[in-house]
Amino acid sequence: MKMLKEIYTDFSAVANSRDIMVADNARWKSLREQAQYQFERMGLPGRKEEDWKYTSLWQLGQEEFRHRVVQPGFVETHELKLVVDAYRIVIIDGRVDLTASSIAQLPSGLTLTPLSKSIERASEFLNRQINMEKPGFNAINTMLMNEGVFIEVAANTKIDKPIELIVANSGHTPHYAMHLRHVIVLGKGSQATFIETYAGNNEANGLTDVVTEISLAENAELFHYKLQRESLDHYHVATMAATQAADSKWHNTNISLGAKLARNDVHSQLVGEQSHVTMNGLYLVTGEQHVDNHTRIDHSVPNTTSEEVYKGVLDEQSHAVFNGKVIVHKDAQKTDANQSNRNLLLSRGCEIDTKPEMEIYADDVKCGHGSAVGQINEDQLFFLRSRGLDEVSARSLLTFAFAVDVIERIANQELKQSITKVIEKRLPKGGTHE
Repeated sequence: MKMLKEIYTDFSAVANSRDIMVADNARWKSLREQAQYQFERMGLPGRKEEDWKYTSLWQLGQEEFRHRVVQPGFVETHELKLVVDAYRIVIIDGRVDLTASSIAQLPSGLTLTPLSKSIERASEFLNRQINMEKPGFNAINTMLMNEGVFIEVAANTKIDKPIELIVANSGHTPHYAMHLRHVIVLGKGSQATFIETYAGNNEANGLTDVVTEISLAENAELFHYKLQRESLDHYHVATMAATQAADSKWHNTNISLGAKLARNDVHSQLVGEQSHVTMNGLYLVTGEQHVDNHTRIDHSVPNTTSEEVYKGVLDEQSHAVFNGKVIVHKDAQKTDANQSNRNLLLSRGCEIDTKPEMEIYADDVKCGHGSAVGQINEDQLFFLRSRGLDEVSARSLLTFAFAVDVIERIANQELKQSITKVIEKRLPKGGTHE
């Protein structure tokens, strides 16, 4: 049995190899060396770290991850598409599959490439949004990033179709670890929709480690959806971080269904007046799954707004964590911020730790937050049963009604229908566990 600190050696050993993306590029090499130094100095977080108080990495530390593909795999990605018509990049086992991708004909003003093909341009935006000074996976990702996507939308350009990213684990390389970095840059007055899906074969196990850095210029608008539905024997660790200029809008929806352990860190920095962020989240966990959502919104200037709604459905012995922090800095007068976290517990064995936080250093603001934990309403259940529904169907209907609030916030109608179907298949049948 390995102690947590012993897994440091595995990651650092890979960082010293030459089999990582652009190991010879001077700037990237320098970043990797800085990241390796930080990681070896601080390591992975333990439960004494406040941000990791309710999430243990002990089980992850027992895994022997492989960082190279032993046997290239194949995944039928057709069923993973959430929209029919899209500019699409498919990554299987950490490598871009151009035959399954649709990037040959892109509209004017859109750059959509594997990160490895846009090294010089992406370097300008790399490591601007993340913090490697704290223990966590940002340093690991910077050490080991071996692929990802680079998206850039030119000023005053509206992309006519969604940009879809599908990341799949074939399961052909057991305990395979992918380290992906995505960089998204929207120019002044531009607009785009970005959909990302993480999936894997049922037998696939391993680690997905992904960091997404987003820069929104003035008046840019990004509709951003993430669906995580990997196997129940997988680990998923993700950071999404955005910097928003004046009048920009980031609409982020984060849905977590799969993985043995999933951790999502979502961070918005509102640095321009009239900027706005929406953070919506839905997590459905069952069995012994563990999902941890940490969000942070920094209102740094006056006249910014944020709205956050996270909802969870927990069943069997699952465990979920929500920690949402909103910080209103001293100069951020006229901030309007709302945060809500609601949870539905379907069994006696599941557990939720919810911690909404607001730190307010300005005096002319309108802010509110709250959380709630409950069970299926027995009056509503009685009403449905009195109309002829059996108990299992009635419980399923009420559970879906609880979750649908987040789904209804999805602006793209085709995407909304696709995700609804995924959610319906994933919901527990009736929540009858005792």
